Amino acid sequence: MAEKTNKQTIRAKIKENSIRAQDIVSFTEDKNIEYVVEKIELLTALEETPLKENTATINAEPNYDETVKKLEDLIDLLKIPKNVHKFFNITGVRRVITPIVGINSERVQKQLLMIIKILFNVAPARTTALIPISIVDKLLDIFEHDNNLALKNHALDIMYVWLPNNPRVQARVMKLKGLEPFYDQISKLDATVIYSLLDLFNKILEEHLTVRDYNSQKNKDVYTKRKLYEKIGLIERMSTQTVCNGILNIFELILPLTDNMNERVPKIIINLMKNIKPFCLKNYNRKTRAHKVFEELNKYFTNADTMALLHKLGFNLTEVKTILEDYSKKIDDDVRDEF
Repeated sequence: MAEKTNKQTIRAKIKENSIRAQDIVSFTEDKNIEYVVEKIELLTALEETPLKENTATINAEPNYDETVKKLEDLIDLLKIPKNVHKFFNITGVRRVITPIVGINSERVQKQLLMIIKILFNVAPARTTALIPISIVDKLLDIFEHDNNLALKNHALDIMYVWLPNNPRVQARVMKLKGLEPFYDQISKLDATVIYSLLDLFNKILEEHLTVRDYNSQKNKDVYTKRKLYEKIGLIERMSTQTVCNGILNIFELILPLTDNMNERVPKIIINLMKNIKPFCLKNYNRKTRAHKVFEELNKYFTNADTMALLHKLGFNLTEVKTILEDYSKKIDDDVRDEF
């Protein structure tokens, strides 16, 4: 009710004074965070106000120009950690982030993502507690549908911090989209974004494995967490053919990256093979496509240069060889056509 009254008050001020976005003046001229938040709040309220028919074209675009400028000012201020906490204290999430989520402007969306990134980087726990879970819907929409690679990258950077150890948000992602958008988009990403996506995937898989392994009721926290995961079905879903086939698609798509001696490539791939083994190895048994993919990966990892790189990165080479042998035994030569 208070939020509705506040918006009505702002709109009344706008209507009463007949001001345009570029003419809005704060009650204080100090360019501090309260001033900038107030300006953005007024601008977004004006953008929500129906414009007269003969001025719509004239007034609409400057609104976004001014909004982008003020969002840039806010970003500069949020780079100072104490301002991040002040932003929360003055209900900046409700006043800034919530209203601009729905603005259909690439420039505004870029600033929004950068603001959320800063909040998570400076105060991850407080951001997780205060930011609406519905924001993840916007991140998924950008990642799945936006053609701007930079926006996809920003959205993924936020999910990289927000999703691990947060089953509530993970559950929303799985309910809304599942894992399919990530499989579909990976072919459209550059190498750096692919590495981040797969690293995130590994983090979540490792989290699930930990929850699955520690099932003793003696540890109340672990038991409660496991029951939560079981209730939302994340652990069970990881073993489905759909998910495992999607991961197999990822392995196919990243095979060309094995020509690149980037240190992140073997680390990400071998960790992914290790983490999905309890979930997907049975699904890959006696499948032609899986046999071809893992045969190529086996060649890559048994290469002397790759082994030397893994040794340099601190991997247990005996464990690596065991993982490769497990895949070779399970996905044998007596394969059949799949699907």
